Amino acid sequence: MLLSGVLALFILLIVLILYPVFTAGHIPAASQAAGSSGKLQVITSFRPITLLVLPIAGDYAQVTQLLPPGAEPHEYEPTPGDAITLAKGNILFYDGPFMEPWAENLAVSANPTIVRAPFIDSIPPTVLAQMRNTDPNFPDTNQDPHLWLSPPLAEYFVSYVADQLAAADPANATGYRRNADAFEARLKKLDGDYVAGLSNCTTRTFLTSHAFLDYQAAAYNLTALSITGVSPDAEPSIQQMTMVLNESKADNIQGVLAEPDEVQALSQSVAAELNLPLYPYTTMEILPAGPLSPGDNDYVDIMENNLQQMKQALKCR
Repeated sequence: MLLSGVLALFILLIVLILYPVFTAGHIPAASQAAGSSGKLQVITSFRPITLLVLPIAGDYAQVTQLLPPGAEPHEYEPTPGDAITLAKGNILFYDGPFMEPWAENLAVSANPTIVRAPFIDSIPPTVLAQMRNTDPNFPDTNQDPHLWLSPPLAEYFVSYVADQLAAADPANATGYRRNADAFEARLKKLDGDYVAGLSNCTTRTFLTSHAFLDYQAAAYNLTALSITGVSPDAEPSIQQMTMVLNESKADNIQGVLAEPDEVQALSQSVAAELNLPLYPYTTMEILPAGPLSPGDNDYVDIMENNLQQMKQALKCR
């Protein structure tokens, strides 16, 4: 945390020195958008947050994502252009301090008045407590940032986003809430599709290279078994690998789910060792370069495709 604070202050210092240069016509593309339309300026950290905010913001607000195509949120280093974008923003939506440890300090340094709205704040503490009591394997929210991959948790975030936008822009409050209601209806259908699609499966345990689907497992009475824990870069020991392989066989695991954006060598080797197929599961963390189809920019469509991969991995009927 100390390092991220120093980095934020360093970037802010650079911004203060170079700001006249940027404003003379050399502002990065993302920063040119922020503050140029007269609309409420909404800043998002990375892709899944953007995909959940855009449907509620609609045409009433201007949404600018900080992370560029190809950037990995776990290891992202903010730029002076990010500080300039934040300086012009009204609200920052982000996942939380574990995923974006730089966001809080940089936002405060660049724009002390910006509203900071992390995903974790959208879930009432009583709800989290009940989830922990119901499921002893419920993830530690201080360590697992993958909240957006649980459709029920995404519903909390959507209503939270609408509340934040309406408070910041009362003139368009009705529009934000109308957009949120329409999006929540789609999320409820998505949740129902997951409940139905995962109701009759050969196994209820799946394997991933690292723990990114524990919230989803908790939501749908599944067991997530991971090789390395939360960090995608961790190196499993021989003892850990042996334990995972033995558990996978004992739990009748039928497939391995892997992020397409991660290094798949570990997932591939484990799948080969167990003689199991490998199924891609899109976490939406990284914005692809180049043109995208409408479905590639739609949270519900992406999650419906993920459901099909999970049904295959669990051999659901």
